[in-house]
Amino acid sequence: MAPSRKILIADPDLEAVRVLTRALRQRGYQVHYAPDGSRALEICVLRHPDLALFDEGCKLLEARTFIQILRTNPRTEDIPVVLTTTSLDVDRLRGMRLAAHLKKPFNLDEVLGRIEHIFRRSEAARDLKNDAQEIEGSLSQLGIPDLMQILGMNKRSGKLSLERGSERGEILVGDGRPVNARLGRVEGEKALFRLLSWTEGSFTFAPGGSSARPRINRGMDDALLEGMRQADEVNRLQPSLPARTTRLMIAPDADLPQDQHPVTAQVVDLLRQPRSLGEVLDLAPATDLEVLGVLTTLMQKGVARVAEGEEEGSGPLLGPAELHALRSRVLRGKAPLKVVTAKVFICGNGPSAARRLFARLPGLVAASAEPSAVKSGFGTLGHMELSEVLHLDFCVLPPAEAARPLWRPFSAGAVGALLMDSSEAAVRLASFLAWEIRVPVVVVGDAVPAPLQGAPAGAMALGEDLPEALKTLLIQSLHPVPVVPGVPSQEPRAVSSG
Repeated sequence: MAPSRKILIADPDLEAVRVLTRALRQRGYQVHYAPDGSRALEICVLRHPDLALFDEGCKLLEARTFIQILRTNPRTEDIPVVLTTTSLDVDRLRGMRLAAHLKKPFNLDEVLGRIEHIFRRSEAARDLKNDAQEIEGSLSQLGIPDLMQILGMNKRSGKLSLERGSERGEILVGDGRPVNARLGRVEGEKALFRLLSWTEGSFTFAPGGSSARPRINRGMDDALLEGMRQADEVNRLQPSLPARTTRLMIAPDADLPQDQHPVTAQVVDLLRQPRSLGEVLDLAPATDLEVLGVLTTLMQKGVARVAEGEEEGSGPLLGPAELHALRSRVLRGKAPLKVVTAKVFICGNGPSAARRLFARLPGLVAASAEPSAVKSGFGTLGHMELSEVLHLDFCVLPPAEAARPLWRPFSAGAVGALLMDSSEAAVRLASFLAWEIRVPVVVVGDAVPAPLQGAPAGAMALGEDLPEALKTLLIQSLHPVPVVPGVPSQEPRAVSSG
């Protein structure tokens, strides 16, 4: 049987200590007590607890000095320290190398949950001490801030690869410091701060050096605390702004000052043509917090406004019940995820189909400044956020017959297809998705080709209104044409090669 873990409580508040000690011992932990910082340091050296809860009210040795002494002693350098405090001043905590901080009066469930989480993190830290070992795991068990703190404490170098649904990100670390981060077309601090908010997905850390030019000039603790601060501020600003898919523009009669702040100038320049809020966030070099702050001010002053026609057309594509149903459809048979991504396939002849898509579908954010899938005909063109927990990926597959072996494995997660033209190759791909994958197809600006007529999940023709075509496609994916039991489905019709 594994020995019980030892926890030190350093706190002059005896009532708080009694309550916490009772709860910890009921969970099987050994508890040591220190009334001041000097005695806490002595216990750490002699007893080596697995965790220290150190209160800011301790006398003789204040928290910052206590932690600094622990970190310089080889016997105590790995003891995690949780600061207990009556007020959370993030700036005051910078550089303290804390495992966590807890606000008093205590919520015992929160305290116990945090302690268990720290011990899981400590186990991962032991794995990371092996310089040659690659580790992987789930972000729901060990979050990105925890991973980064472990990498910082162990002065590791390597690449932390992250996946959440169809999203891919990475953080490069050198000697325990963040060097660069990437998420889609965003790099540097901006990408790092976005990634720190991920709570679902998976991670892989591959050790190794990096010759990449540093794009982040902060130490690990400073980067993590600033990321937390910015996340809180972004959450405060977002309710006063439109949805990320809403297009914004500079008002034609706006009186713009000549001497603008650099971030204001970036945002104003981007909004000289209508762009979605999400696109502005991606394209502006400044952090999301800085951009949202400028947008809030510009809209309050009437300098920026919702683009013409957005008021009528900016409503959600699907209602709450339909969003829930679509999310459930994509999740069917899979483990629950916080964010679910569905795929819509674009069937068309060459890059022109992708260009039409970006030009006519508000809210579609390109996967990168110049998506490689536009030229290659294979991959993800862009993303759309239907809700906080349901996203759409717009994907393309190479329509050539020689690429047919790729179609089935890469069409997993498909909910439908948009046929953008009636070229032979595009119709052949749409027919495969309609008959083999059994997803609905909406034909944009043309009649339903013969090979698609009678498709199991439905095939219908609409005009050139792409938002309406997408909405119809998503609704049809929830209510496909039923297949009568015992009656064989109509076989797909051959596409003429003549």
